[in-house]
Amino acid sequence: MRRSTPFHALLALAFSTSLTSAAEKVPLPANRQAVLNAITASELKGDLSFLASDLLQGRYTPSPGLEIAAEFIASKFRAAGLEPGGDRDYFQMAPMVDRRMPPAQSELTFQTGGSAQAITVSPDDITLADSSQASKIERAPVLLVAAKDPDKLKDLPLAGYVIVVPQPDFGSLSDTEKSVTFDRMRSFDRAVAASGGVLEVTVSRSKPRPPRPRLIPPDQQQPRVPSVVVVSEQLSKLLDHPSGAAGSTVSFAVPAPVDQKALVKNVIGILRGSDPVLKSTCVLLTAHYDHIGTIQTGASLSQSTTGKDGDSIYNGANDDGSGTVSVIEIARAISRLTPRPKRSIVFMTFFGEERGGLGSQYYGAHPVFPIDKTVADVNLEQVGRTDSTVGKQLNNASLTGFDYSTLTKFFEQAGRATGIKIYRDPEASDAFFTRSDNASMAEQGVPAHTLTVAFDYPDYHALGDEWQKINYANMAKVDRMIALGLLNIADSPVAPVWNARNPKTLPFREAQKKSRPRSQ
Repeated sequence: MRRSTPFHALLALAFSTSLTSAAEKVPLPANRQAVLNAITASELKGDLSFLASDLLQGRYTPSPGLEIAAEFIASKFRAAGLEPGGDRDYFQMAPMVDRRMPPAQSELTFQTGGSAQAITVSPDDITLADSSQASKIERAPVLLVAAKDPDKLKDLPLAGYVIVVPQPDFGSLSDTEKSVTFDRMRSFDRAVAASGGVLEVTVSRSKPRPPRPRLIPPDQQQPRVPSVVVVSEQLSKLLDHPSGAAGSTVSFAVPAPVDQKALVKNVIGILRGSDPVLKSTCVLLTAHYDHIGTIQTGASLSQSTTGKDGDSIYNGANDDGSGTVSVIEIARAISRLTPRPKRSIVFMTFFGEERGGLGSQYYGAHPVFPIDKTVADVNLEQVGRTDSTVGKQLNNASLTGFDYSTLTKFFEQAGRATGIKIYRDPEASDAFFTRSDNASMAEQGVPAHTLTVAFDYPDYHALGDEWQKINYANMAKVDRMIALGLLNIADSPVAPVWNARNPKTLPFREAQKKSRPRSQ
């Protein structure tokens, strides 16, 4: 462990030396300047005005509009001369189950221990959050857990129990605390789902939104512990005084979910590297091409439910049409470069980010390039709007997890060469790190960050996120910076590395160790 620090220091020194000549040379080499000049506002505008048009109905996963978007992106990769990276031409096919939760049909009965008194929750106050099959629970023993924190489950005998836990109070938390709490909740729910318990009961003081439909990958279609959210003042009081719950039991009839098969796809194009050795490694440039669809499909995620002149389509121009067309445009420009970059570059757009990062997770489990040969992921989100909720954002950009790895340095250098300031947002940098597709790659150990212009903007997940509101001149300038940073990574003999001095990177460094053979 102690030896890792000087090793990373040596890498950082070599990395810094290699970048000085590549990114700060002014003027840029003519062939690279030609690549940057090829990225234009008009090309971006033309592509996005189609991708975010009403014709595509908000690109919900799955939907005919998403299929049209995938074909459009593939046609652009084909025109750029990229090599197909999918198992079906440019498409990486992902068979999924589209699962919807039905309403509860029976009461939930909580029989308090040592008493004939029972707490009964009506079906109207029960929301089925997760279920893989119908089951009937009869007087199963109860295990009370103080909080949705996976650490609370250590050494507890979950098998055969109903796990009862309170819903966290998000209203009293800061944005950073909300992010941490949400991640713990997700880990807690995953642990319970695979525990051998019979039911998870989350007790809330207010009724939740209807559960979002879930897209389930093939490796997650095995039976899971069902979970429900119940609104019950009596159960809330019982959780406040858990000693009264000893010996309690729960009875409930879990309904079966409504499942449909769905076939969705990532769109992947590859520009093979030119170096005999480094071409076996790759850099990813990614974005998600889906959005939340229409008022009907996006109700649980949206910030608005009515629009001008009866508008009902969440066009998702900035989120993340802007990132998608930027991937297309940067691919088109870089594919003209002679000689090609030393490392291979994988240009990829993901399905299903809005449904839980599913496309990036699927790629992480089925990579085109081995994970141990993938040196970085540069993920693009919301790079078109400059009217941020915290003020105008011109000629600058930020990255999530800003000080998590040395990847940031490549873009700081590229920014100085192109007139774009790369800055750390103290509020959003860490809080947003797990909120986009870069998180799926980071969980595989790949240094991965999301680059953005506006972390938040007035039409986020709203009906007004349309292509006419994009600042195309600024987006083209930012994309030129991204292209230069991407080329510098692809040509650098030293790949980005995780920052070992930042304790938040520990799980990603551990994942990277697991993905690397011992000989490396």
